[in-house]
Amino acid sequence: MADSQRWSEIRENGFLTGMRFLFLVYRLGGFLAFRIILQPVLLFYFLRNKLARDASLEYLGRLQATFPDDNTPAPGWWNAYRHFNAFANASLDRLAVWANSSILDRISFPDRPILLEQIATGRGAVLLGAHIGNMEICRGLSTRNPDLKLNILVHTQHADMFNRLLREVVGETAITLIEVSDLSPATAIELQGRVDRGEFVAILADRVPASSSERCSEQMFLGKQAKFPDGPFILASLLKCPVYTLFCTREGRGYKIRCQKFADDIKLPRSSRKQAVTGYSERYSRALEQNLRHAPLQWFNFYPFWDQE
Repeated sequence: MADSQRWSEIRENGFLTGMRFLFLVYRLGGFLAFRIILQPVLLFYFLRNKLARDASLEYLGRLQATFPDDNTPAPGWWNAYRHFNAFANASLDRLAVWANSSILDRISFPDRPILLEQIATGRGAVLLGAHIGNMEICRGLSTRNPDLKLNILVHTQHADMFNRLLREVVGETAITLIEVSDLSPATAIELQGRVDRGEFVAILADRVPASSSERCSEQMFLGKQAKFPDGPFILASLLKCPVYTLFCTREGRGYKIRCQKFADDIKLPRSSRKQAVTGYSERYSRALEQNLRHAPLQWFNFYPFWDQE
């Protein structure tokens, strides 16, 4: 289709400038001033970016069709605008966490014992996340829990824009994202060392990297086949450590972190490697669907997710 694009090829026109301005408003005038100024800026972006708007409408339609009894937001311009608004608020929170915001005092983490049990073993683990809610909140939480050393793997195409903004408003020392364009032996060795030292490696496993589009599995997701990367499961198999799912979504003015055991370790037999990866990928996609039921407007993939070239 003509509008089909990979996420890495989409330019978020005006977003960096807009978020820089909005964060300045937040620092000078507080949350109320931010909320007042946000609406015209967000409306401009919403009206200008047809590709992202159409992606939101498609997602909302598929979510409602998949879970018709959940009172999910109906596809329409108003709910698509609310979807954009949720993303803008999450982006502000990502910055606010690094500006010593009180937001870390408003986090609910009922699954904390699951993670503490793993920390007590002295060995790290892989955490599978997604562009749902706000993984930066989890990183910020780790600053208040010295035993929780959390590293987030991101792809350079996705990280550059926001890292640039983080450097401007927070400073170099706050940026500890590990940028990877593809999994190399050197990267795997580095991550193995981190896991052996008890650190956790978080991977946002819902986007297929531009550099490895052929290494993916297609799964039925919200009623239609969608591509998911094989890389996170291959990496987890190399690290030979437990794997958990980790999602952090906004609830009211705070956040709720959900963490569940995914596998004691990822096993990929040579004779049935692709089949095994596909099985893990299918389980992951089901976990995404269930978490979206809790946070229907916090799916932050504003591109044709089901029609990637």
